[in-house]
Amino acid sequence: MDQWTPQKRLLSTYSSALRRRRSFHRMGVGIAGSIIAAGLGFIYAAVVRLELLETIQAETFLAMGLSFVLLGVIAITAYGVVRAIERLSR
Repeated sequence: MDQWTPQKRLLSTYSSALRRRRSFHRMGVGIAGSIIAAGLGFIYAAVVRLELLETIQAETFLAMGLSFVLLGVIAITAYGVVRAIERLSR
């Protein structure tokens, strides 16, 4: 048979290595998502607690923007660490 002819798969369409890779991907996305959720909660608490919206200045927007960027970098780093652990576990 050639590569274009469909073949019947008996048990599963995914190999165990692919399933493990997918599970690590899902775990990395979950960890990154929880970091973002917790970080957004902390940012919201800081805005409410410090009443930053009443004294809106350029420094406030700069600080909030920097915190969003830093939060994204931390989440991407956590995802990368999980994927690196997956690669080392092969």
